[in-house]
Amino acid sequence: MHPYANILASATLLAGFVGAQTHEPARDPLARYQECIARLAFRYHTIGRQRLATLQDDKALQQLAADYQKPQAEAEYARYTIASILGRSFDSAPFVEPLTTLRLGQQKPADAWLWVQALRVLTDHNGELDVQGVAAEAKQAWQRAAAIAAIGSSKRGNVTAAIKPACAAFPKKDGERMLLLGAMTFALWETRARVNDAEYREALTAYIGLLDPKVGLSKLGKVQMARTLQAILKAPAAFEDPASWLQVLARGDVKKTTSQTSAAPSFFGIGGDGERFCYVIDLSDSMGKKVPKEHKGPITGERKKPKNAVLDESDLPWHKIDTRWDLAREQLRISLSRLSPDQWFCIVWFGSEAGTLAATKGLVKATRANIDKAMGELDNIKLGEADPVIAPDGRLRGRTNLHGGLRRAFAVHSGGLSMDAAYVDEKALADGCDTIFLLSDGAPSADDFQINDRDYGEEQVVVDVEYGAAAARSPRLDYYGPYILDEWIVEDARRMNTFRRIRIHCIGLGEANLSLLRSLAGVGGGETFVVGQQRAPANAGGGGGGLKK
Repeated sequence: MHPYANILASATLLAGFVGAQTHEPARDPLARYQECIARLAFRYHTIGRQRLATLQDDKALQQLAADYQKPQAEAEYARYTIASILGRSFDSAPFVEPLTTLRLGQQKPADAWLWVQALRVLTDHNGELDVQGVAAEAKQAWQRAAAIAAIGSSKRGNVTAAIKPACAAFPKKDGERMLLLGAMTFALWETRARVNDAEYREALTAYIGLLDPKVGLSKLGKVQMARTLQAILKAPAAFEDPASWLQVLARGDVKKTTSQTSAAPSFFGIGGDGERFCYVIDLSDSMGKKVPKEHKGPITGERKKPKNAVLDESDLPWHKIDTRWDLAREQLRISLSRLSPDQWFCIVWFGSEAGTLAATKGLVKATRANIDKAMGELDNIKLGEADPVIAPDGRLRGRTNLHGGLRRAFAVHSGGLSMDAAYVDEKALADGCDTIFLLSDGAPSADDFQINDRDYGEEQVVVDVEYGAAAARSPRLDYYGPYILDEWIVEDARRMNTFRRIRIHCIGLGEANLSLLRSLAGVGGGETFVVGQQRAPANAGGGGGGLKK
């Protein structure tokens, strides 16, 4: 049976944004909110809340606070979106007190994003001493971390006053350590323009002290610190000892004592300096498109190499590469061959849905056996029969649920996935990935929040969002959530990475949304590369987009 036969048979069509945002009806914000909140789709709830927030008055804030406490649908992600809306729209002194009241009433780790937003507003409006108190004295590590992140993202926060006490009272538990370390790393990165200020360097000195062997920081933590310090201080290497960094602070650059070997991990030529890699691979139907001849290398037939040889891009078997999926698979084969057995990897795919390979249900060691299992599974993914309307290039796994792929990358650890509030989950924090390679060939067209509801006469109706084929309206439609929109994908990446500092590298193919990929790379301090475009020199600062169009 055709995989979308149930949709076509029931005449259910898809309502989705095609291109830019749809036209938003010019109604009174409160009336629009009431209209949207009565519907089933999470996206409409978000649209209504955004419109209500434009009123920027006490009643609007009270209603949004009530929604936060009792969301109508998708409770976890409703709270994340509401917290972001509150932070953007109620950033002024009159709203400090109601935001504080709401924050203090929410005492679960999943509420950390609300705490970051509310504490940042408090810091911005003469409440920094109160926030410093939370950073130093709150009982829960996630509350202290939220305060440090808030100070780092504030226009006026003193990161030194937040970071020095956190380093002095560094916890013993790995999950709590990584939570606070991520918040400190975030705060230092957000305020890196102050790198030559004496006070900022006091914070760096305290932070560097966590690399002392007596602290016993995990390898994951050391990688996070070393790559961040290298980017901030523009150092020649990612040192993992405190003495080298103290020399950098005292004298400037030091001689390069370490170097990346020729077998360092890379994907589509973007180098990876981590230890725990998650590959997030687009398996939408459009990955069945042909690779243009001008993007191909020489077709020379099979190159003989030992079975366990380390490969590079000169080893691409162009005689086997016809489609974008073929190219992605073979580049992945090269990248995996360059991992050492003591490194870790996971492969996440996304189409209409998202998931991990059966061979990598969590992060696994990069042994030859594990790599062979993963590649065997990838080799068995074949392009299906084309459909002239919804899959003219052949069928893989449907649409482009890029957010679903990222969501799982941030949730993965060696034991599997922590899908509930992964950004503060101890397993994901202490045992998750440190580097994401994200590959996509088109604009997001799906997320994890699809629901069927009646047609409200808004938005363009299409048979398939992936290709944008228009269709006649139908009594009932399928609606996605807000995470097919760039602004919400990037906002959620910021949330997920606030306590993690995962490096995000992005590779674009074909009709890839380059603006979105660059924004995501910026969130992760990574690089962006578009296949078929000339590679530019890497950005030495590591601030995102080192390889540009």
